[in-house]
Amino acid sequence: MARTRMTRMMTRMSRRATTARRDATTGLFDDETFARETAATYEGARGTAAKEATTEEARALWELGWSTLDVRADAEIEHEGKTPNPPRPGASAGDRVIAVPLVRASRVYDAAAGKKVYAQEAVDAEAFARAVTAACDGSKDAKLMVMDDVGGCRAVRAKEILEASGFKRVVIVRGGANAWKSAWDSNMRRRQLPGSFSRGFDNPMFADSNVVAEEFGASSDDTVWIV
Repeated sequence: MARTRMTRMMTRMSRRATTARRDATTGLFDDETFARETAATYEGARGTAAKEATTEEARALWELGWSTLDVRADAEIEHEGKTPNPPRPGASAGDRVIAVPLVRASRVYDAAAGKKVYAQEAVDAEAFARAVTAACDGSKDAKLMVMDDVGGCRAVRAKEILEASGFKRVVIVRGGANAWKSAWDSNMRRRQLPGSFSRGFDNPMFADSNVVAEEFGASSDDTVWIV
């Protein structure tokens, strides 16, 4: 009997240790309960219908293997900056960011506005769904966190299109790429400063560069995207 009780106790301890190790894989989160609840919310049987994740929840999902789907235009990404895509351990390049524009657009100078604007093409929903599916190796089981610049109409439309085409795990990141980049640096580590801020390029290696700072926070872009 004593041996049986000892065996049961050792089994319980082993399960607790396994759970602790699994919780610890999030690394960033001190609150293991938050990470577990986030997983239950977005990976549970109810799926991600009408779900929008905060940057904190999305960071927990990233640790659980979700990928980010950046639906901004290529020219927009080039102008505003890419989202973090650090490599997996042992890899030389990141593979967790999928960039497929919902609205294809180019930056052109508008004389009336006195600035560059985005010349937009009409949304091709079927082509978008095919491109995302191809980027996911043909699998509709991919877990995707969708972001445009601010978590706006493009992210909502992208989620609708993907779910209609058969994707089951699609969630919008609240605040979009701007909020995501403000919260996490290129290695997915938490930024220490809240709100909008900049990082100066005062290192001698940038002496011949025209770049003086990298901005984070709210974008000044006022484009009305047609979806």
